[in-house]
Amino acid sequence: MDQILSIFRWLWGETDDKKNPSEKPPLIYPPRLGSDTKSSSSRPALQQNQITSPPSLGSCSDYTFQTNLRTHPPPPLSSSSFTHSKTSGASCFQPTLQTLETHQQLSSRSSSTGERWIKHYSSEYKILLVGEGDFSFSASLAVAFASATNITATSLDSIEFLSTNYRYALSNIDTLRSLGAKVMHDVDATKMAHVFPFNCMRFDRVVYNFPLAGFFPMRNQMLVQLFLENAKKMIHIDGEIHIAHKSNGFFLEWNFEFLASRVGLRLVEEEPFNFMDYPGYRTKYGFGGDNNFNCNPSRTYKFGKIPNEKPSYLQMLVEGV
Repeated sequence: MDQILSIFRWLWGETDDKKNPSEKPPLIYPPRLGSDTKSSSSRPALQQNQITSPPSLGSCSDYTFQTNLRTHPPPPLSSSSFTHSKTSGASCFQPTLQTLETHQQLSSRSSSTGERWIKHYSSEYKILLVGEGDFSFSASLAVAFASATNITATSLDSIEFLSTNYRYALSNIDTLRSLGAKVMHDVDATKMAHVFPFNCMRFDRVVYNFPLAGFFPMRNQMLVQLFLENAKKMIHIDGEIHIAHKSNGFFLEWNFEFLASRVGLRLVEEEPFNFMDYPGYRTKYGFGGDNNFNCNPSRTYKFGKIPNEKPSYLQMLVEGV
């Protein structure tokens, strides 16, 4: 009964202001954050996340000072920063392995300072990736940048689940770590903003590719809204949250723009997503099995903070405002 009441409160946008945000009970049983789900029984039991206890304010400040300072100018906002634009074009086909030569072509967009680009992402950005499957997307970015020191890649799955279900997961993780990335497991993207060390970190881009929590629109809307609510607290004032998502059938019922508005975000722009822009990327089902799913057609939705919105005290403390 309490769960049903919680769903109705969520639909009407009601919140319980008396509770600390980190203490709010989940609206539903926490959904799996992979690209697809069948049943929780198909997964091994996850170990308790090792990162659970928030640090003292002092240690958080120290962590922020060491890991959060920008060594580059703020990233430019998208060309349509204050408008909602749509473009048409590229399609997405069944993934195949790409070659290192393609990576070198993508990385040719480098500046005299050594900055490298792949699609929307710069090697100078601090990037957080959540809900990773076999870590092939984050590995693609790392190889294109020739460095991953600004990349934090996470999965809800345990390392045991990944090694059992995804053939290339461990090699992709090795690639990331060898290039300097932070790789973490058992990370829930719907709660992470209140968990150390993520509550001490700020990013230029937070990326979640193909979220799915079953085939019930309301359940998926809850997943996306909770993710956006958390990600908003973890981006710089000029940062963006990117969601790659299929754009046909029941996926159109999720209404991302409305969900973003409920947590104080705006849709900056959307554009076609083509997996071939990311050499080596393989779209994985969240329940394992190492199969790839067809992501045609898909789009990347980019969200940002509302201009002139007054930041919270904690935000100002972390940003150094």
